[in-house]
Amino acid sequence: MAPENTLAAFRRAITDGADAIELDVRLTSDGEVVVIHDSRLERTTNGRGWVERTTLADLQRLSAGAWFHRKFSGERIPTLAEVLRITRTRIGVNIEIKNRRSGRKRFDIVERTCAIVEDYGSLSTVLISSFNHAHVKRVREIQPKILTGVLYHPVKHFRRSPSRLAAAAGAGAFICSKNVFRSRTAIGLASHRMLSGVYSINDARTLRRVLTGGANLIYSDRVADLRRLLDLDLNG
Repeated sequence: MAPENTLAAFRRAITDGADAIELDVRLTSDGEVVVIHDSRLERTTNGRGWVERTTLADLQRLSAGAWFHRKFSGERIPTLAEVLRITRTRIGVNIEIKNRRSGRKRFDIVERTCAIVEDYGSLSTVLISSFNHAHVKRVREIQPKILTGVLYHPVKHFRRSPSRLAAAAGAGAFICSKNVFRSRTAIGLASHRMLSGVYSINDARTLRRVLTGGANLIYSDRVADLRRLLDLDLNG
Protein backbone atom coordinates (compact mmCIF):
# COMPACT_ATOMS: atom_id res chain seq x y z
CA MET A 1 0.00 0.00 0.00
CA ALA A 2 1.11 3.57 -0.68
CA PRO A 3 -0.41 7.07 -0.42
CA GLU A 4 -2.86 7.93 -3.20
CA ASN A 5 -1.81 9.92 -6.25
CA THR A 6 1.93 9.61 -5.58
CA LEU A 7 4.75 8.16 -7.65
CA ALA A 8 5.17 5.52 -4.94
CA ALA A 9 1.57 4.38 -5.47
CA PHE A 10 1.97 4.23 -9.23
CA ARG A 11 5.21 2.26 -9.04
CA ARG A 12 3.50 -0.15 -6.65
CA ALA A 13 0.61 -0.60 -9.11
CA ILE A 14 3.09 -1.51 -11.84
CA THR A 15 4.78 -4.02 -9.52
CA ASP A 16 1.41 -5.52 -8.50
CA GLY A 17 0.51 -6.22 -12.12
CA ALA A 18 -2.12 -3.57 -12.81
CA ASP A 19 -3.03 -3.02 -16.45
CA ALA A 20 -3.54 0.68 -15.78
CA ILE A 21 -3.51 3.28 -13.03
CA GLU A 22 -6.14 5.90 -12.20
CA LEU A 23 -5.20 9.41 -11.09
CA ASP A 24 -6.77 12.84 -10.61
CA VAL A 25 -5.50 16.12 -12.05
CA ARG A 26 -5.95 19.77 -11.15
CA LEU A 27 -4.40 23.05 -12.27
CA THR A 28 -2.07 25.10 -10.10
CA SER A 29 -2.24 28.89 -9.93
CA ASP A 30 0.55 29.08 -12.52
CA GLY A 31 -1.15 26.72 -14.96
CA GLU A 32 0.66 23.45 -14.24
CA VAL A 33 -1.20 20.11 -14.23
CA VAL A 34 -0.64 18.29 -10.93
CA VAL A 35 -1.85 14.94 -9.65
CA ILE A 36 -4.06 15.29 -6.56
CA HIS A 37 -7.65 14.32 -5.75
CA ASP A 38 -8.96 17.04 -3.45
CA SER A 39 -9.40 20.71 -4.28
CA ARG A 40 -7.80 21.53 -0.92
CA LEU A 41 -4.50 20.36 0.51
CA GLU A 42 -5.33 19.40 4.09
CA ARG A 43 -6.34 15.75 3.73
CA THR A 44 -3.41 14.37 1.73
CA THR A 45 -0.56 16.82 2.41
CA ASN A 46 0.91 18.84 5.27
CA GLY A 47 -0.20 22.05 3.56
CA ARG A 48 -3.30 24.21 3.73
CA GLY A 49 -5.41 26.02 1.15
CA TRP A 50 -6.66 25.53 -2.40
CA VAL A 51 -4.59 23.71 -5.01
CA GLU A 52 -5.63 26.11 -7.75
CA ARG A 53 -4.46 29.12 -5.68
CA THR A 54 -0.99 27.67 -5.07
CA THR A 55 2.03 27.63 -7.39
CA LEU A 56 3.70 24.40 -8.45
CA ALA A 57 6.88 25.37 -6.60
CA ASP A 58 4.97 25.82 -3.34
CA LEU A 59 3.02 22.59 -3.81
CA GLN A 60 6.15 20.56 -4.36
CA ARG A 61 7.62 21.71 -1.05
CA LEU A 62 4.84 19.78 0.70
CA SER A 63 4.82 16.14 1.76
CA ALA A 64 2.13 14.11 0.00
CA GLY A 65 2.88 10.94 1.95
CA ALA A 66 3.54 11.73 5.61
CA TRP A 67 -0.21 11.53 6.39
CA PHE A 68 -0.15 7.90 5.24
CA HIS A 69 3.08 6.73 6.91
CA ARG A 70 6.32 8.39 7.87
CA LYS A 71 8.28 6.22 5.41
CA PHE A 72 6.47 8.11 2.62
CA SER A 73 7.20 11.57 4.01
CA GLY A 74 9.47 12.29 1.06
CA GLU A 75 6.70 11.84 -1.50
CA ARG A 76 5.70 15.04 -3.28
CA ILE A 77 2.67 16.05 -5.32
CA PRO A 78 3.68 14.88 -8.81
CA THR A 79 2.97 16.63 -12.07
CA LEU A 80 1.13 14.74 -14.78
CA ALA A 81 4.30 14.91 -16.87
CA GLU A 82 6.28 13.13 -14.13
CA VAL A 83 3.75 10.32 -14.01
CA LEU A 84 3.64 9.83 -17.78
CA ARG A 85 7.42 9.75 -17.82
CA ILE A 86 7.42 6.55 -15.73
CA THR A 87 4.24 4.93 -17.08
CA ARG A 88 4.46 5.23 -20.86
CA THR A 89 4.92 1.87 -22.62
CA ARG A 90 4.62 0.16 -19.20
CA ILE A 91 1.01 0.69 -18.10
CA GLY A 92 -2.17 2.48 -19.13
CA VAL A 93 -3.33 5.66 -17.38
CA ASN A 94 -6.87 6.82 -16.58
CA ILE A 95 -6.71 10.57 -16.01
CA GLU A 96 -9.72 11.98 -14.18
CA ILE A 97 -10.02 15.73 -14.72
CA LYS A 98 -11.08 17.71 -11.66
CA ASN A 99 -11.34 21.48 -11.50
CA ARG A 100 -13.32 24.13 -9.65
CA ARG A 101 -12.95 26.83 -12.27
CA SER A 102 -15.87 27.89 -14.44
CA GLY A 103 -16.42 30.44 -17.17
CA ARG A 104 -13.80 31.51 -19.68
CA LYS A 105 -10.98 29.42 -18.21
CA ARG A 106 -12.92 26.25 -17.51
CA PHE A 107 -11.27 24.30 -20.35
CA ASP A 108 -7.67 25.32 -19.53
CA ILE A 109 -7.06 22.08 -17.66
CA VAL A 110 -8.45 20.02 -20.53
CA GLU A 111 -6.21 21.72 -23.07
CA ARG A 112 -3.10 21.46 -20.89
CA THR A 113 -3.79 17.79 -20.10
CA CYS A 114 -4.24 16.86 -23.75
CA ALA A 115 -1.05 18.69 -24.69
CA ILE A 116 0.97 16.81 -22.05
CA VAL A 117 -0.49 13.45 -23.11
CA GLU A 118 0.50 14.17 -26.72
CA ASP A 119 3.97 15.42 -25.73
CA TYR A 120 4.68 12.13 -23.96
CA GLY A 121 3.41 9.95 -26.79
CA SER A 122 0.61 8.54 -24.65
CA LEU A 123 -2.38 9.07 -26.95
CA SER A 124 -3.01 5.33 -27.28
CA THR A 125 -2.43 4.39 -23.62
CA VAL A 126 -4.52 7.05 -21.86
CA LEU A 127 -8.20 7.30 -21.00
CA ILE A 128 -9.43 10.73 -19.89
CA SER A 129 -12.59 10.83 -17.77
CA SER A 130 -14.58 13.34 -15.74
CA PHE A 131 -17.85 13.89 -13.91
CA ASN A 132 -17.94 17.12 -15.92
CA HIS A 133 -19.08 15.79 -19.28
CA ALA A 134 -18.37 19.12 -20.99
CA HIS A 135 -14.70 18.46 -20.19
CA VAL A 136 -14.96 15.01 -21.76
CA LYS A 137 -16.55 16.45 -24.89
CA ARG A 138 -13.78 19.07 -25.12
CA VAL A 139 -11.11 16.35 -25.00
CA ARG A 140 -12.71 14.75 -28.07
CA GLU A 141 -12.72 18.08 -29.88
CA ILE A 142 -9.05 18.71 -29.12
CA GLN A 143 -7.64 15.23 -29.60
CA PRO A 144 -10.04 12.58 -30.97
CA LYS A 145 -7.36 9.87 -30.70
CA ILE A 146 -7.68 9.87 -26.89
CA LEU A 147 -10.21 7.41 -25.43
CA THR A 148 -12.62 9.22 -23.12
CA GLY A 149 -15.08 8.17 -20.43
CA VAL A 150 -17.99 9.81 -18.65
CA LEU A 151 -18.24 9.32 -14.90
CA TYR A 152 -21.75 8.78 -13.57
CA HIS A 153 -23.08 10.93 -10.73
CA PRO A 154 -26.05 9.21 -9.02
CA VAL A 155 -27.87 12.50 -8.37
CA LYS A 156 -26.94 14.64 -11.36
CA HIS A 157 -27.42 11.83 -13.85
CA PHE A 158 -30.23 9.92 -12.13
CA ARG A 159 -32.17 7.67 -14.53
CA ARG A 160 -30.20 8.90 -17.54
CA SER A 161 -29.29 6.24 -20.08
CA PRO A 162 -25.57 5.30 -19.77
CA SER A 163 -25.13 4.98 -23.53
CA ARG A 164 -26.84 8.32 -24.18
CA LEU A 165 -24.71 10.07 -21.58
CA ALA A 166 -21.57 8.67 -23.17
CA ALA A 167 -22.71 9.40 -26.72
CA ALA A 168 -23.61 13.01 -25.87
CA ALA A 169 -19.99 13.59 -24.79
CA GLY A 170 -18.51 11.55 -27.62
CA ALA A 171 -17.10 9.11 -25.04
CA GLY A 172 -16.15 5.51 -25.55
CA ALA A 173 -16.67 4.46 -21.93
CA PHE A 174 -19.18 4.85 -19.10
CA ILE A 175 -17.79 4.57 -15.54
CA CYS A 176 -19.89 4.15 -12.40
CA SER A 177 -19.71 2.89 -8.82
CA LYS A 178 -20.20 -0.77 -7.93
CA ASN A 179 -23.54 0.15 -6.33
CA VAL A 180 -24.88 1.61 -9.57
CA PHE A 181 -23.59 -1.06 -11.97
CA ARG A 182 -26.03 -3.64 -13.35
CA SER A 183 -25.54 -6.23 -16.08
CA ARG A 184 -28.04 -4.36 -18.26
CA THR A 185 -25.68 -1.36 -18.05
CA ALA A 186 -22.89 -3.34 -19.69
CA ILE A 187 -25.21 -4.98 -22.22
CA GLY A 188 -26.61 -1.62 -23.33
CA LEU A 189 -23.16 -0.09 -23.65
CA ALA A 190 -21.77 -3.09 -25.53
CA SER A 191 -24.57 -2.78 -28.08
CA HIS A 192 -23.20 0.70 -28.83
CA ARG A 193 -19.58 -0.54 -28.83
CA MET A 194 -18.86 1.29 -25.59
CA LEU A 195 -16.88 0.10 -22.56
CA SER A 196 -18.29 -0.17 -19.05
CA GLY A 197 -16.13 0.63 -16.03
CA VAL A 198 -16.82 0.02 -12.33
CA TYR A 199 -15.16 1.35 -9.15
CA SER A 200 -14.19 0.54 -6.32
CA ILE A 201 -13.87 -3.25 -6.53
CA ASN A 202 -11.95 -4.54 -3.52
CA ASP A 203 -13.41 -7.98 -2.73
CA ALA A 204 -13.88 -11.31 -4.53
CA ARG A 205 -17.68 -11.35 -4.45
CA THR A 206 -18.04 -7.91 -6.05
CA LEU A 207 -15.32 -8.67 -8.58
CA ARG A 208 -17.11 -11.79 -9.77
CA ARG A 209 -20.47 -9.97 -9.89
CA VAL A 210 -19.25 -7.15 -12.13
CA LEU A 211 -17.19 -9.42 -14.36
CA THR A 212 -20.13 -11.77 -14.82
CA GLY A 213 -22.23 -8.70 -15.53
CA GLY A 214 -19.95 -7.76 -18.41
CA ALA A 215 -17.81 -4.93 -17.01
CA ASN A 216 -14.71 -4.16 -19.08
CA LEU A 217 -12.80 -1.82 -16.75
CA ILE A 218 -12.26 -2.68 -13.08
CA TYR A 219 -10.97 -0.05 -10.63
CA SER A 220 -9.48 -1.33 -7.36
CA ASP A 221 -7.29 -0.29 -4.44
CA ARG A 222 -6.16 -3.92 -4.03
CA VAL A 223 -4.62 -4.80 -7.36
CA ALA A 224 -2.37 -7.65 -6.18
CA ASP A 225 -5.23 -9.38 -4.30
CA LEU A 226 -7.64 -9.16 -7.24
CA ARG A 227 -4.96 -10.26 -9.68
CA ARG A 228 -4.47 -13.41 -7.60
CA LEU A 229 -8.22 -14.04 -7.58
CA LEU A 230 -8.36 -13.69 -11.35
CA ASP A 231 -5.43 -16.08 -11.77
CA LEU A 232 -7.16 -18.64 -9.54
CA ASP A 233 -10.37 -18.40 -11.55
CA LEU A 234 -8.55 -18.69 -14.87
CA ASN A 235 -6.47 -21.65 -13.72
CA GLY A 236 -9.37 -23.47 -12.15
